[in-house]
Amino acid sequence: MTLEDLLKVTRQQIGLIVLGLVLGLAGAAGLVYVTPVTYSASAIAYVRVTMPDDAGTGGAGAYYAASQLANQKVKAFVSVFSSQAVAQGVIDTLGLETTPSALAGTIQASNQTNSLTITVTATGETPKRAQVIADETVHQAQQQIKQLEGENSPVEIVLMSSSTLSSTVKNPSVVKYMGAGTVGGLIIGYVLALLRALLDKRIRTSEDVSSVMDEPVIGLVPTSDVFTQGPEEPEPDYRVEESLRKLRTNLRYARVDQGLHKLVVTSSVQGEGKSTVSTNLARVMALAGEEVVLIEGDMRRPVFKERFSLSSHQTGLSQLLVGATTLEQAMVQTKVPGLYVIPAGDTPPNPSELLGSERLSQLVDYLTADRLVIIDAPPVLPVTDAVALSERMDGVVLVARAKKTTTDQLKLTKETIERGGGTVLGVVLNQVAVSGLGRLRYGETEYAYTAAAYPAGTADRNERKARRRRQPSAEPHLAQTQEKSVSSGQGTTDFVNMLEKESMKGDPAWSSKA
Repeated sequence: MTLEDLLKVTRQQIGLIVLGLVLGLAGAAGLVYVTPVTYSASAIAYVRVTMPDDAGTGGAGAYYAASQLANQKVKAFVSVFSSQAVAQGVIDTLGLETTPSALAGTIQASNQTNSLTITVTATGETPKRAQVIADETVHQAQQQIKQLEGENSPVEIVLMSSSTLSSTVKNPSVVKYMGAGTVGGLIIGYVLALLRALLDKRIRTSEDVSSVMDEPVIGLVPTSDVFTQGPEEPEPDYRVEESLRKLRTNLRYARVDQGLHKLVVTSSVQGEGKSTVSTNLARVMALAGEEVVLIEGDMRRPVFKERFSLSSHQTGLSQLLVGATTLEQAMVQTKVPGLYVIPAGDTPPNPSELLGSERLSQLVDYLTADRLVIIDAPPVLPVTDAVALSERMDGVVLVARAKKTTTDQLKLTKETIERGGGTVLGVVLNQVAVSGLGRLRYGETEYAYTAAAYPAGTADRNERKARRRRQPSAEPHLAQTQEKSVSSGQGTTDFVNMLEKESMKGDPAWSSKA
């Protein structure tokens, strides 16, 4: 794993890493709280060699020999004071509730060079307990050494100084504990973050999309409350508006040579925001001066009647395809200039067959004679409706929801569409956190999304229309539509009558009820 990968995991899993850090610090604080304050006390023992009665005849040599023996023994006796045998004797005598090994770990014995004394330091939870343990340790060491040396040994241990309380009180080291907790918490957090990153296949960034498909991310749509207001009169959110404008621009570049006249918007599964993206994409396309017909192809879970405040009795696509209504009755002009919608209509028993029918192809071809058609299709993986549509369209836009859609779902969706003969133009990553969008940078200049930077008036739209009239259009039918419908301000009835007169005269599916 590279440093870049580690930084990516840190950004994506920062919450888990912080949680590990908090747990580590909490554990350290808990240890500091439960670790008792300890006191220490020290007693001093002396190694003495008893001279025999006739030692006086030996003179200085006898005393030197006794001194050498004491120096040798004092070094050997130091380890006896912290032995488990001595600790067991202390426990039995004082009635302590601990183990020999645990008690031996709290007793330290030391000898200074060229000294016959041994300093014994014991610790306890109270000053009195520390003193008692230190004195009893010397006493138990006396007994243990006497057993080891024998009754007739001239060497013995005597208590030179009873234990005294040390001026140093051992408190739990807050810095030590909290430092260990910080390091341990970060290790735990990063281990969990790495495991989650390996196991979690949800799409979070454009790089995640690029890892499973060659098609580009053509749009990043941020999370916003504006989408709950309906597509016709949303409150301005300039981050959202700019993201939709970028999507619109990227789609125009997707098929520069062939042109883009009929488009399917779909997703892998339900709840990824395909209807939100399709309706708002149609809105910004219409605001750019194009005539747009938005068709609700999701007959299983229709939402257009509610989103566009249509009558519950409004006819739609299903009735239109079976000849139960006319195009004039099924298509409704919205409050957005240039945007028309055809809702799903009544839910039929065979949505897939209707969407894959020749009659739908004829309808789409008819409508795209001089306008853009966008179909909001059902999700790909649960049903085959979108696959049936994709083969007959110029391209498919896949909507993936950040932190929900998985790479496996996206890859399978793409493969399913391509097996059905469709072409995936790109992916729109929806519900992206605003913090993930950041700002546009060019060199040292920042471009923020502001009302002043992106006015939503009609002047821009009129200027674009005028420019199209002056220049030959790569899509002449769109320019003609603007002149016939948008500029003239004709209503739905004139618009539909114009369509029926142009290319479908006499077809009962469009002109009258069957």
